[in-house]
Amino acid sequence: MKKKYNVIDLFAGCGGLSEGFLQSKRFNFLAHVEWEMPMVETLRNNLVKRWGYNKNDAEKAVIRFDVQKTDELFKGNWSEESINDYAKDNNSLIVEQGMDALINGKTVDVIIGGPPCQAYSIAGRAQSPNSMKDDYRNYLFESFVKVVDHYKPKVFVFENVPGILSAKPGDKLVIDRIYQAFDNIGYEIRNSKMLKKAVYSSADFGTPQERRRVIIFGVRKDANIKLESFYETLDELKISGKKKTVRDALGNLPKFEPLDKEIKNTKGNISHKLIGNKKILDHEARYINKRDIDVFKKWVSNNMNSYSTEEKLNFYKTVTGKATNHNKYRSLEWDKPSPTIVSHLYKDGLMFIHPDEKQARSITVREAGILQGFPMDFEFLGSNAYKFKMIGNAVPVQLANNISLAIANVLDNDNKNNISCTKLKDDKKIKTDKKKRTKVLNVLIACEESQRVCCEFRKLGHNAYSCDLLKCSGGHPEWHFNMDVLEVIKNKGGTLENGEQVKIDGKWDLMIAHPPCTYLAVSGAKWYYHPEDKNLPIEERRPHPRFPNRAKDREDGANFFMALATADIEHIAVENPIGIMSKRYRKPDQIVQPYWFGDPFSKTTCLWLKNLSPLKPTNIVDKGEYVELKSGKRLPKWYSDALTQAKNADERRTLRSKTFPGFAKAMAEQWSEELLNNENIY
Repeated sequence: MKKKYNVIDLFAGCGGLSEGFLQSKRFNFLAHVEWEMPMVETLRNNLVKRWGYNKNDAEKAVIRFDVQKTDELFKGNWSEESINDYAKDNNSLIVEQGMDALINGKTVDVIIGGPPCQAYSIAGRAQSPNSMKDDYRNYLFESFVKVVDHYKPKVFVFENVPGILSAKPGDKLVIDRIYQAFDNIGYEIRNSKMLKKAVYSSADFGTPQERRRVIIFGVRKDANIKLESFYETLDELKISGKKKTVRDALGNLPKFEPLDKEIKNTKGNISHKLIGNKKILDHEARYINKRDIDVFKKWVSNNMNSYSTEEKLNFYKTVTGKATNHNKYRSLEWDKPSPTIVSHLYKDGLMFIHPDEKQARSITVREAGILQGFPMDFEFLGSNAYKFKMIGNAVPVQLANNISLAIANVLDNDNKNNISCTKLKDDKKIKTDKKKRTKVLNVLIACEESQRVCCEFRKLGHNAYSCDLLKCSGGHPEWHFNMDVLEVIKNKGGTLENGEQVKIDGKWDLMIAHPPCTYLAVSGAKWYYHPEDKNLPIEERRPHPRFPNRAKDREDGANFFMALATADIEHIAVENPIGIMSKRYRKPDQIVQPYWFGDPFSKTTCLWLKNLSPLKPTNIVDKGEYVELKSGKRLPKWYSDALTQAKNADERRTLRSKTFPGFAKAMAEQWSEELLNNENIY
């Protein structure tokens, strides 16, 4: 069972970040801190109903308090003002002894949170007379810093709007203030220039919404964890292919239709009725006046999203008789992700018109929740205005979930592999007695013409052979099967490149396979379909004119990968870059880089392991040079050189697929050591 990491959620809201982390089942929440009562009640309610908390534990875990009062938050002994404002809504333990008593000496591994973003948002600043320079929320990051400094987690996540990168209260970039504040307490984050590359869209992680957010990972400097590991891992978790759309998310929900005459009652006016009898919690049409019902129908039927800004502003003036500098209407579009769900929804839904013109309404609370990734059984408590507000302020659940998986992955590697920036200490290496060192392993390196891995095993005295349809370039044809590797596996040998017939004694103890990745890597996805069809559903797209058989080649490649991964060999490692097999087969057991093993290069490499332990980094060095293309894309220099200096496609493919020396040595030394210490090998 994998380790669970202890986490605290600050500015928790109704629990978007918390929900995503809980869904990964890799984290144990010590506390959630939030000051608005409807959000507190919503989070507590879902911990009880959906995550098995009892009411007392949920009340303790979700603290209603102003995070700016950090000393009282930590130690309790609240002031009279705090008691009057918050005591009745909290467990007595928190009031009297503070969050420290709740944590009770446990290690805090991770702190997560997103301070309110309104003061940083470009939209908010544009509508403020002084660009929100005097807004107290500009400095709520200081409270986040104090909590991090107090509990000293290995890593934290600070989420916010892209506008935080340009916000400048007090005439100094707030992001520079944040960088300095964390540096002062011993934490590393990306600098302001690098953080421009830390903007992620929730649509890239399976949320049916384009919501761009800056994700700031921070690591404690003495933790010896590479900061970039978190970003690299999160990048690898992005989905490939078609993004989830409004139709995918909302297309099957019960529909509404406008009433011929609105109904007035004590609970408020009603303008729409449900079609059919299927009722869903929080899926109730908002009241829309007759004028806006007509506007909504016209807007959607005429695709007015595509109109120019001037045309939209003139339309608004014609309809309302008022002038405005900002567009006031917008509809969702069926076959695109939703635009960013915002808290302004609590005022009106004019910018979130449902894409079905016949319904002529704005989206419901439940629809907003779905577009933010909340499960259907997640209950939002409070007034409808508060429900819209808490949803609009939440972190999309799928984005949060993938952030949690990235953190767990990196921390797992830190724990399992004892990652450090120095070489592994001798006293932590596996010791092998002399008797076991006499065992010679039968090792097959599949799809390797360079023989780099094969030679490392040979140096250790093992019976290692490379195998590839290409002739070897490593200089040892006497160790190379120049034939179909599946036949070599089946027959426990075959014809070597030098013409000699070889059949091993016993069985293959270990296979390391490097199946061709040309048709499996995500980088080649653009070559599958006709470039003119990129906006069509996949099933309607034509093959790429240059590569009409690409789809078949992909299936053949995936089948070959699986034949190697499931071969009848006790110990197997399959190596490939990020690609479709993470979904077709399963997520890799480990993701490594050459610079973990003394090679100053970057090449994200996935390992699927069978009865083998993850590799331990041996000498973490700089990741090497990068070059920036005219398009703005950055590539490792070695990779760029392979693209530009190779004489033909085959040479380019061969140069890009070679295994780096330190990586090859680590595989040979660590896995042969492991097998020699395995009693079952004898």
